[in-house]
Amino acid sequence: MKTETTPQQEYASALVDAIGELHNVAKTASNPYFKSKYAPLEAIVDATRPVLLKHGLAITQAPLFMEGMAGVETTIIHKSGYSTTTTLLLPLKDQSPQGVGGAITYARRYSLAAVCGLATEDDLDGNEHLQVKKEEARPAVAKVMDRSPSVRPAGAVTGVWRGVLPTNTKVAAKSKEGSPKVWTLYAVEFNDNGKIIEAMTFDEKLFDAATEFGTEGTIVDVGVAPSKKDPSKFELVTISPTE
Repeated sequence: MKTETTPQQEYASALVDAIGELHNVAKTASNPYFKSKYAPLEAIVDATRPVLLKHGLAITQAPLFMEGMAGVETTIIHKSGYSTTTTLLLPLKDQSPQGVGGAITYARRYSLAAVCGLATEDDLDGNEHLQVKKEEARPAVAKVMDRSPSVRPAGAVTGVWRGVLPTNTKVAAKSKEGSPKVWTLYAVEFNDNGKIIEAMTFDEKLFDAATEFGTEGTIVDVGVAPSKKDPSKFELVTISPTE
C-alpha cells in the first residue's frame, strides 16, 4: 500500500533536491568598504530560479519597514501549497529613499542566498567589521576639526535666541586618539516654542551651564554666531537665564 505524503513532506523533499543541485554563485561584485567580493542579487536570482522551479519551488520577497529598520520577508513556496517564511530587518544608515532601498536590496541578496544554502560573500573576520571606522558618521564639523584642531568658536555674538529652554546636551565629537590637540565638541538643543534648534560649542563651562539650566527647567537667552567653517551651523557663545 502506497503511503500518501503530506505537503510538508513534499516541500522538504523538493527543497533538499533543489539545494543539492545549487552551486555557489561567482563573486563578481566588489564592496569597497570591506574590500571584499560578493555575488550580486541578479546573479543569485538567475542561478537559483530555474533549479527551484524544476522542483516545484518558488521564492517571493516582500519589502518591510519597521521601527526604523528595513528588510524583507522571504517565503519559499511549494506547489503543494506548503511554505516557510523568514524575516530579516537591518538597521539604517539613514531613512532616505536611497538608504531604505539599499538596505532592502542587501537584505534580499543576503536572505535569498541564506535560504538556498549558498555562500555568496567573502567570509570576513568579525573583528574586521568592528575595527572599521565609519568616518561618514562623524559630524561634518568634527572632520574639519580633525584637519584643523586650532579652530575655535567665534567670539562675537551675531544673534540671540531669547526665551528658549535647553532640552538636550551631548558630546557631538572628540579629537582622535593621539591627535596633537585634544578637544571636545558639545551640542546643545533648545526648545523654541516647540521648534528644536541646536548650537555647538567647545567651551565645557557653557556646556555645563546649559546642562544645569536644562535640568532645572530654566528659560534662557542664548548668544550665538555662525560657525567659521560651516555657516549653516551655530556656535554657542553665551548663555544666561532670561530676565
